[in-house]
Amino acid sequence: MRYHEAAEFLFGLRRYPPRPGLDATAALLDALGDPHREVPVVQVAGSNGKGSTARMLESTLREAGLDVGLYTSPHLEDVRERVRVNGRKIRERAVTAFVGEVEEYVTDAAVEGEAPTFFEALTALAYWEFARQDADVAVVEVGIGGRYDATSVADPVASAVTSVTLEHTDVLGDTVEEIARDKAAVAPAERPLVTAATGDALAAIEGEADTLTVGGADADVRAVYGGAERPGEAGVSLAGDGWELDATIPLPGEHQAENAGVAAALARQVGEEFGVDVEGALPRGLHNATWPGRFEVFDDAPLTVLDGAHNPGAVSAVADTLGEYDYDDLHAVVGALTDKDHVGMAEALPASSVTVCAPDTSRAETPDVLGAAFETAGHDVRRAASVEAGLADALADAEAGDAVLVTGSLYTVAEARERWTRRAVPLDGDDVRAALRRANVAEPDPANHAGTTLRITLRPALARELQRAVLAAGGACDVSALAEHGERAATVLSGTDEQLERAFAAVDAPGVVSDLRAALEPVESEHAEGTAVMGILNVTPDSFHDGGEYEAFEDAMARAESMLADGADIIDIGGESTRPGADPVPVEEEIERVVPVVEGLAAEDALLSVDTRKAEVARAAVEAGADIINDVSGLGDPEMPHVAAETGATLVVMHSIDAPVVPEREVEYDDVVADVIDELREPVLRAVKAGVPREDIVVDPGIGFGKRSSESFEMLRRAGEFEALGCPVLIGHSHKSMFGAVDRYPDEGGYATAAATTLAAANGAAMVRVHDVSENVAAVRVAEATEEGSD
Repeated sequence: MRYHEAAEFLFGLRRYPPRPGLDATAALLDALGDPHREVPVVQVAGSNGKGSTARMLESTLREAGLDVGLYTSPHLEDVRERVRVNGRKIRERAVTAFVGEVEEYVTDAAVEGEAPTFFEALTALAYWEFARQDADVAVVEVGIGGRYDATSVADPVASAVTSVTLEHTDVLGDTVEEIARDKAAVAPAERPLVTAATGDALAAIEGEADTLTVGGADADVRAVYGGAERPGEAGVSLAGDGWELDATIPLPGEHQAENAGVAAALARQVGEEFGVDVEGALPRGLHNATWPGRFEVFDDAPLTVLDGAHNPGAVSAVADTLGEYDYDDLHAVVGALTDKDHVGMAEALPASSVTVCAPDTSRAETPDVLGAAFETAGHDVRRAASVEAGLADALADAEAGDAVLVTGSLYTVAEARERWTRRAVPLDGDDVRAALRRANVAEPDPANHAGTTLRITLRPALARELQRAVLAAGGACDVSALAEHGERAATVLSGTDEQLERAFAAVDAPGVVSDLRAALEPVESEHAEGTAVMGILNVTPDSFHDGGEYEAFEDAMARAESMLADGADIIDIGGESTRPGADPVPVEEEIERVVPVVEGLAAEDALLSVDTRKAEVARAAVEAGADIINDVSGLGDPEMPHVAAETGATLVVMHSIDAPVVPEREVEYDDVVADVIDELREPVLRAVKAGVPREDIVVDPGIGFGKRSSESFEMLRRAGEFEALGCPVLIGHSHKSMFGAVDRYPDEGGYATAAATTLAAANGAAMVRVHDVSENVAAVRVAEATEEGSD
């Protein structure tokens, strides 16, 4: 069974309507051996804010050192987003294995009229994956209500109800009190239920369970909102019985302060359960809790915000948060589903102009109906053919001092978000067969593909439009089978330059065409033409290759001078080892190691880089004269992109599962290159949103960091594909254990490293990071001469 067949099986369960009760979910989990009993569960219920709260809790518990599962809904782009362990979405092969285990059971249950629904099956998938990955704890967002939600088959160790408003009245009850009592059913047996509910809802909850309240001065946990700070961030102050903290969260809005308070209270309860101290983890965990599509700020001129608010209360909260920013006119782009209170949402939105549109889902309300609702509320309304067109129109209308808001549904936000996240990947013609399989094309035929080949992921309607245009132009184009289920579809297209240009001219989607054309152009580095050589200078006692050799200042300076004489373009100075099992170095000690060397080399005619995971170290090094921040943690420190933006330094963002490397951790990939591109996309976007120009960001796929040797060689071979992120590519392979696969570890003499450098340069790497400069400068020159000779 291939992944698209497994996904189709799950999507097919959408034909079964929701029903009250937990029996179907419990029976399915029983058939799987009851995995929901193997991992402690935290449930987060509520009308609004439960997803943000779950993410803040998950981030904090991971920061505290726990392995954490996260189950949320809906998804933005890929159904696998709903199930994550340690931030990584479930692998395609895991979904396929799960369906293989349950297919016969589900078929037999369907015959008896007891088939699980789509949500029930995904809930079982989540609990199965958390047990399979041996997670320490699972944070689970409740779907609807609490009493009969599929997630409630588990007995939680801690739970919360974030807020309560009128919602799903046909299922949960006609009053806030009834809905609150239903949600209160998630209360744990041993601990108080954490809640930010107020008024009648709180009174109803207190009648059902012991509570720990979050909110104003009279609450058990006080949550004070400090207001927006940098674009897309806000300050909060939290205090409970014997504890308090100030933190920054990447989710502006007064309601998000309460969500942070709920997350903090839950984290403390989980910490008690596991004997883990979460106090030190809370500030950084909250700060790292990015949550796409929730008051996500993409630009400041005009202020451009995406928020998936889908009911009047949520829209009102977004309007209040926008009020903290200084802007003139608000241009709103709204797309909503058919079952929402459109007039109530319209009345809560103080927009100067409104563009209505329909996201690409069968549940979307038509622009005519949605527009009439907004006109009823007194808005000046314009109708757009698509979310992308509506956003383009709003941005064209807006002055630099205005604001643009995309809202109404996460489906709408997901489409708008593609303006910043969608990238086309150039493919080697030799990889077409594998690319078609990775794209989940049902019946791949690589014989149809010739010439330039690209892969891009699009919403179904756009994928089909592009396919028609490419085929009409005489090229080849295949679309993922998942498009039939309304999912974003990987699309592989091939043709001559002339065929592709004819196809692009026929597609009415300027953004997509721009992305496709951009993929045909090489990404240039501002630091050097061709491939720059970055020489490694470890001023550490314990680095894997040369630890202790250049720890003394005089030795470090001599080594740097030698590398510069050998032709190094960049000197990368590191004061903390990331070898497997390395001990962390305190900030002050790391600064003491690297800053004097940076200062000593600042007068040299070379670029200087600081290899660090810590924003404080990066700032000190840049102020001392460094030009580049090389972050091997992939922005694990949430302040790092802001340091780069504020100092103007180039930022290297590396893909890493753990830094330092955890030797015993087994990491799964479906396709290591595609997966790493996917997992680097959000950190790169975080840096762009912080103000770092994309041309000042370099991506490093992280060879040797959570990858097997075969996977590291695969990334080396396909290095050019990483340019899909719109950034130059750095390859760091020097003397790594991957060369054990060719009996060259340790790589005495650096021969394997130099050979790999030649391949990296030939495959488009903008930089190579190496210990032995002279040999690798020669390797780069051979690759460049070979390329010039082929012109």
